[in-house]
Amino acid sequence: MGAQMMISAINTVLTTIFVLVVSLKYATLVIGLTFLCGLLPIVGNLVSNSIIVGIAFTSSPRVAIAALVFLVVLHKLEYFLNSKIIGDRIKNPVWLTLLALIIGERFMGIPGMILAPVVLHYIKVETSRLPPPDGVPAM
Repeated sequence: MGAQMMISAINTVLTTIFVLVVSLKYATLVIGLTFLCGLLPIVGNLVSNSIIVGIAFTSSPRVAIAALVFLVVLHKLEYFLNSKIIGDRIKNPVWLTLLALIIGERFMGIPGMILAPVVLHYIKVETSRLPPPDGVPAM
């Protein structure tokens, strides 16, 4: 949960900058919702992004497109952010956690992304209990 709070806070700060730059209506509400929705992995991000794009569309189609592009880029940046923060928590390298997130998304979609770090940690713990193959010295 601590990792998700950190991810949500970073997402909220970046979204706040965008919201203030484009002078989006209901900025305070949008910022608060972004943080609260960000506490839910993946799904919360989609909910807050939909709200932001919807509000931006009431301003103009250009602002809505800019919001959509910004949020897609931010969402992709969060893959790396999630990999770093969650990978540090479960003591896995960033590349391995990122790979698990991508594979989880491909196989199961959003639930797969949510479960990927847990499954990765489980596999790591269980395989560490296996004895090394013959001829390979133990570390």
